Amino acid sequence: MRTGLDATMKLNEVLDAYRCCSGIDDPSSQRGVVLHELERLRGAGWLDKALRAGDVAPDFALPDSCEPQLHLSDLLRDGPIVLKFYRGRWCPFCTLELRAYQRLLPAFRALGAELVALSPQNEQETAFNRDRDRLGFPMLTDVGNRIALQFGIAYEVCDEVRGLLESSGMDLSVTNAESSWTIPLPAVYLIAQDRRIAWAYVDPDYLHRAEPETVLAELERLRRR
Repeated sequence: MRTGLDATMKLNEVLDAYRCCSGIDDPSSQRGVVLHELERLRGAGWLDKALRAGDVAPDFALPDSCEPQLHLSDLLRDGPIVLKFYRGRWCPFCTLELRAYQRLLPAFRALGAELVALSPQNEQETAFNRDRDRLGFPMLTDVGNRIALQFGIAYEVCDEVRGLLESSGMDLSVTNAESSWTIPLPAVYLIAQDRRIAWAYVDPDYLHRAEPETVLAELERLRRR
């Protein structure tokens, strides 16, 4: 997916521009069903359910498309982790977000941090995602959303949106690593080396995301402590 937008634009400026062109905000269109799902998610009390700053992140070992397994505790030996949950390569908002993080990847690594992206999609989808967008950070398969569930951010796609995706040829029970329609909220967690969550962004409105520059600023603040 190519947008032709200015690469200097902020992520949410790009997302808003895409949103305006996509028809999502038109309640009379087929894509207007997304608005109904967003209303449902906003009323679900996610901020009370999800892990937040000050909590300890659960350790995990998950397959990477380039390596057999990666352990959070092993990754943290070298520095803090920016843990990015995303829905899958089928989501254009996630695609645009991951590209924005890729542009800032040298800045994250200059501060001693690694960026790790987690999704429930299978390894073939993830490998395609990585190669197509030339993403240079670890991308892990969260089979069955086990880690997303521990972070309190996994949910099942509603029937309306499921029908919309199926009508466009997208079957998450096939593209996910296990046959479900469960996906994570696209959250971001900054995890310190002691596995303490230093900063978190969880928003049920998946059409907007944390600005990567904001995450980078929080990382700089963590490094000064």
